[in-house]
Amino acid sequence: MTRINLLTAVAATALLVAPAALAQTAPAQTAPAATAPAAQTPVAAENVIEMLKMHGRFTTLLQALDQAQLTETLATRDRITLFAPTDSVFAALPEGERTRLLDPANAQELRNLLLYHVLVADLTPDQIMGARGPIATAGGVEVTIDGTGEAIRVADATVTDPAIDAANGGIYVIDKLLNPNAAVQGDTEAEAAAAPAATTAPATGVNAPNGQPAASVTTTASPPVQNPTDGQVDQTEDPGNPAPTPN
Repeated sequence: MTRINLLTAVAATALLVAPAALAQTAPAQTAPAATAPAAQTPVAAENVIEMLKMHGRFTTLLQALDQAQLTETLATRDRITLFAPTDSVFAALPEGERTRLLDPANAQELRNLLLYHVLVADLTPDQIMGARGPIATAGGVEVTIDGTGEAIRVADATVTDPAIDAANGGIYVIDKLLNPNAAVQGDTEAEAAAAPAATTAPATGVNAPNGQPAASVTTTASPPVQNPTDGQVDQTEDPGNPAPTPN
């Protein structure tokens, strides 16, 4: 891969970059006069959308991008990373689910799904290898990228081809659709786990709104609140309530 741009995702949390991925400055050297500059590998002339068309295995993805009105955006926006499910990934979906996603009535849901597959950054494999961390997608929901194993993982999908370069970014082929709803649900469950636990006890002398005795009462434990006067001694006597004088 020839892309060397550092991670610059808009509103993204920092991806933990491995030390080997950081650029280092080498001492300057004077080249012999007869030495020609080293040739650089040319960057692909085709944008992300054109590369998808050239490879011929992203027909359904291209159709979905058209349906969600994202084709022009991905073709013209600079520094894009796309996690691209192949036609076989879409074919593995239940037919009803695939039809529902591509229904024009569900265009916004489809758009949110596809934006979860896009980073507003040119993220290279060298920046991912040996690193793991969350990064915000173009839809605003974070996705976890893991380059610490034998293959790059994006959420619960595996990258099967990380080497498709494009003029305005790059493409990582993945083996399943990414689910933004699962990511949001995971955050909600984590918040719920951190919340105080609720307890239910038999009601005693407590009436429900209808006036009938309540069967039970549910209480939620709250963290203790410290009294700012705890441990302090009031040195000023209240004239209206003087302290008793010892005999």
